[in-house]
Amino acid sequence: MALLHKLRSVGIGGKLLNMIKGMYDAPKIAVRVGNEVSNPNEYLCGVRQGCPASPILFDFFINDIFKGVRGVRVPGLTYRIPGLLFADDAVLLAESSADLQDSLNAIIECWEITNGMTLYGQKVDSSDQYTYLGHIINRNWDVSGTIKNNKNKVRKAVYAAYSFLKRIDVLTALKIKFINSVLMQTGCYGGETFDMGEVRCKPIQSEIDKAIRMVANFGKSVAIE
Repeated sequence: MALLHKLRSVGIGGKLLNMIKGMYDAPKIAVRVGNEVSNPNEYLCGVRQGCPASPILFDFFINDIFKGVRGVRVPGLTYRIPGLLFADDAVLLAESSADLQDSLNAIIECWEITNGMTLYGQKVDSSDQYTYLGHIINRNWDVSGTIKNNKNKVRKAVYAAYSFLKRIDVLTALKIKFINSVLMQTGCYGGETFDMGEVRCKPIQSEIDKAIRMVANFGKSVAIE
């Protein structure tokens, strides 16, 4: 099994490997539709759905996907960055379209040989804008879309928590905790790329101010500093 081979290659063995091997000894899967359940069938690849160990096992399996990829240079670093990995999201980085194609070919060739998987490439359109983990990236590095996106997310969070913020039987300290841990974090997401200047972040701050007014029971005419 390819998964066990990957685990051995990173130094996992002994009782832990035997336990994982036992978990994946002739695994079966069944499909339920309404009240009907299909007969169980064996599956020979993939991790167990719903198993607490599956996310980290998947990470071990996919961790070397960028092997052989040239990547890009980043100022201040002495090594090249081939790409970004987060859970099942992968971003391949290249300095030109030719390098990108070479990297894709390297991944396909490596995975077909080492993992016994056949990958079928499909042409995709070129795009000037891409959303990665909720952060909008575009060709011109224009951050207005990201700020607007963060503002809308904060607004939705405020509306969703409206009754909580207005309730008089909820401690003010808890409401402040919500503002700091949820609204502020949502508004500041990706802030390293848009500088977090006062003028630039005013649309986001205005939405957070609405929550502060609810908690403090202030009207719109009261200035918030």
